[in-house]
Amino acid sequence: MAGLDRQGALAMHQDQDIYPVQWTGRQAVVALPEHIDLSNAGQIREELLSVINRGATALIADMTATISCDNAGADAVLRAHRRAAVSGTELRLVVTAKIVRRLLSLSGIDRLVSTYPSLEAATAAGTPAPVLALVGAPAGTRTNGQPSRRAAQTNGQPSRRAARTNGQAPRRAARTAGWPTPAGPADTGGAPITPAVVWKLLDALHDGVALAAADGAIALTNSRLAELFGYQHPELPGHPVEYLIPAHLQDARHCRRASHVPGPGTPATDAGARLAGRRKDGTIFPVEVSFSPVMAATGRFTLTVIRDVSDAQRLEVLADLARAAAAAQQAQAAAAQQAQRGQELLDTIVTGLFQVGLGLQAASNLPADAARQRIAAASRHLDEIIRQIRDTALTARDQGTAPRQR
Repeated sequence: MAGLDRQGALAMHQDQDIYPVQWTGRQAVVALPEHIDLSNAGQIREELLSVINRGATALIADMTATISCDNAGADAVLRAHRRAAVSGTELRLVVTAKIVRRLLSLSGIDRLVSTYPSLEAATAAGTPAPVLALVGAPAGTRTNGQPSRRAAQTNGQPSRRAARTNGQAPRRAARTAGWPTPAGPADTGGAPITPAVVWKLLDALHDGVALAAADGAIALTNSRLAELFGYQHPELPGHPVEYLIPAHLQDARHCRRASHVPGPGTPATDAGARLAGRRKDGTIFPVEVSFSPVMAATGRFTLTVIRDVSDAQRLEVLADLARAAAAAQQAQAAAAQQAQRGQELLDTIVTGLFQVGLGLQAASNLPADAARQRIAAASRHLDEIIRQIRDTALTARDQGTAPRQR
């Protein structure tokens, strides 16, 4: 009965979908348009969020037909990624156009969302299998779920090694408090997660990452953050996060942090906010910053992710310059065309007036009847000149380019 209700709900939503949505079980494919820009990015964002809210376990944004996409489209995909991460939905992209891939790379989306060259590849990807085992299997259990031989020998009694601990945690576990305890090969089917592995994962990120305590003091950073701001890795811990922004912004940021105290489950704040960063040598550069609250047993922390957007900003500047140059070229071509029309009109007026003058001069030596005919012809010629002047003026006004008065 629940399945029928869900199918009915999906059918009702499909009637309201702006873009085609194809469901296969709980996997949805949304076909995106040829051009994605500010005019339709909002609709695309709402469509993707709507599909996620319907309970899709996998959402494939099919951009096979998409040949152009601007920053508004990238922001729509980024927002869908954030909602998918919260809802447990796997978001995949199908991208074929090189210019679209370039935009996703500059915006960093290709590092967050799996990208495939074809819809078939994205559909066949399925749910990725876990690579690392974060939690070891229960003691005395093999990877196939059957009790191990050693567990069978104990017959439910604690082993001698466990008895020696008298309920106390082993010394090795005490040294690694706060991290997942590595499990031996006989206890888990995956590789152990150690602090060294976690640090390698953090240092492999392209973005800078900092974890700050409740008072704003930096507790730890990855290597990329230190490199981004020109510091040695041990220099940053202990300094406040505001240490990485220009001095004139530090007080405002400190007040904002003090007034905002996130609780458990609070979503990321200032996600993707454009700010300014200050390197150790004092240079200022544009950054994109996201803050997320992290609740731990030892207190409240804030996870800060910082991305250098200098390249993206330069690309935006180049795009603005290109648009300005194209507009100036169009204006120059329109001005040249208008000047040519004005010159042609001037030549026509001069020639016409010269002919009228010759006709009137000849009429003075003709008999009365012939003179009247010559004067009438000159009058008609003058009317034609006036008509041409009026038509040219009206055309220039309709095109928004009024002729200059001398």
